[in-house]
Amino acid sequence: MARFSLANWYGVQDLTDCIDDSGATDVEVARALDVSPQTIANWKVGKGQPSVGDVREIITRFGGADEERILYVQEVVRAKKADRRGLEFDPRFNAILLEMGERHYNFTYTWEPDKIPGPYQSAAFHFKILQPLEGTSDAVAEFGMNFKDRRARGLRKRSGEFKSQTVIGESALLWLRELDADDRRDQLDLLRDWNSLDNFEIRIMARPHTFHSNFQLFLPAGSRVAGPGFVFAQIRDRTWCIEEPKRVELYHEPIEPNWHRATPLEEYLDAQRDRLA
Repeated sequence: MARFSLANWYGVQDLTDCIDDSGATDVEVARALDVSPQTIANWKVGKGQPSVGDVREIITRFGGADEERILYVQEVVRAKKADRRGLEFDPRFNAILLEMGERHYNFTYTWEPDKIPGPYQSAAFHFKILQPLEGTSDAVAEFGMNFKDRRARGLRKRSGEFKSQTVIGESALLWLRELDADDRRDQLDLLRDWNSLDNFEIRIMARPHTFHSNFQLFLPAGSRVAGPGFVFAQIRDRTWCIEEPKRVELYHEPIEPNWHRATPLEEYLDAQRDRLA
């Protein structure tokens, strides 16, 4: 796939995933939308794009009628039409793009200084630590956990050239003091399980470093169905998916030296066994 802008790539790839995952043919989708099969084929390679109404129709009929997914793709379509570089939305919305990146990009690097990254969180960490801290309702917390589980399932399906590196700040593990011994052990065992997978490596940053706020970097690394390299970054009320190459490089530069400053997960947990028990 040619390297589109991030907005263009997301629109094309989500449309393609939706159709492919449903098992529908271009002819069946075209019939449902009252357009030609060639129109569908063109959309899937980035020639033209569906309207926001077409997006809703496609996802409703072939993508499980996921309202949040519909709204996100519609916003991405609008961003492309407005020629906006990068995608800036509320914190929940761009998380959908993370899931897409985890599915199609071959290299991801995560720096999370203050909490365990979402797909690696146990239910106890999510509901007993984050929900009270964030003050969310049971319904919102349940929705968030389901989404983290969905991302986790998608990541575990990855194989081949895919590689995920994660650095977690030591302070993130201080939250485990809020859990009882069994829940604490379950969360640590879950981290160990992820770290044992061939395509994943987790390290703990317990030394001075040159990272700043949390971010997640996505690089195509040879993937034929990935878009441009991008960085997911966030503050309290906003998230950005940054795609300008010079800005992406600013996040990429400190990765290698800081990776070697961090301690491999098992080595760290062995050294801290008594404190984390």
